[in-house]
Amino acid sequence: MKVIKPVVIGPAQLISSSVPDSDLPAYDSAIDYPVGAQVLYESIIYECVQAPNKGHQPDQSPLYWAAAGPTNKWLMFDSEVSTQTVAPSPLAVVVKPGITNSLALLELGGSHLSVVGRDGPAGPIIYEHSRQLEGSIVSNWFEYFFEPFIPLSEVVLTDIPAYGSLHLEVTISAPGADAACGAMICGSAYEVGEVEYGGSAGIIDYSRKETSATGVTTFRRRRFSRRMSHRLWVDSARFNAVYRLLSGLRATPCVWIGTDAEGYGPLTIFGFYRDFSLEIAYPLVSYCSLEIEGLT
Repeated sequence: MKVIKPVVIGPAQLISSSVPDSDLPAYDSAIDYPVGAQVLYESIIYECVQAPNKGHQPDQSPLYWAAAGPTNKWLMFDSEVSTQTVAPSPLAVVVKPGITNSLALLELGGSHLSVVGRDGPAGPIIYEHSRQLEGSIVSNWFEYFFEPFIPLSEVVLTDIPAYGSLHLEVTISAPGADAACGAMICGSAYEVGEVEYGGSAGIIDYSRKETSATGVTTFRRRRFSRRMSHRLWVDSARFNAVYRLLSGLRATPCVWIGTDAEGYGPLTIFGFYRDFSLEIAYPLVSYCSLEIEGLT
């Protein structure tokens, strides 16, 4: 198992994007805003909830402004996986994340992905990765001929050279349709341990089911979050290092990678650990139990 500790991608790190910013007006302290008016302040959309509203800075006045969320351009860099940046194909961004060695792209929508790393804005190429976003697993002839293709929704790369001047060019293509990305996370990957067979993966569903007095059941479909629980083998020589690593990641959303093997996409989660424990089992091997819960 590996864990990617993210770095912040803000205006200073986002060099360019093919997604236009919102056409909402920027906040103006000289305007008296009516209830329901929307403005743009530091790439976040705010809605006026109280009037008169003049001279109240949105990020410092919760009684007057309610944050509606980031703009479409910045949704792929927020802390929610289910909120996607959607734009006409190709969706292309260039970021300067600093010294990092990993990239995670989650909730992708497209047919092809290209990642190019350069040493500087227009420097030589030091890293390339290209792949089709096709994740179908065919087990019989009926599925081969009649079942629809299943797109690959997550890609994690942990072999990027750690250059301080690294510029990553990410392009998601979807010919004839819109391309989408739920989360683009850059960071440094750390080895935690070897996953033992017997782990589990699933989801926490926040949908609601209601049954009326007449027996009619209605459903309200809502978001869900992934979860997984594993026991890892950890070299006893790394006991202190793993303990310090996990302790330092408390209450910190990270990308948890259960395995690099193909076909185990559900074991890649952007979230936090609910609990961990280290068991000194043998002289050379210790056990680490981890329970991971994803963000919606």
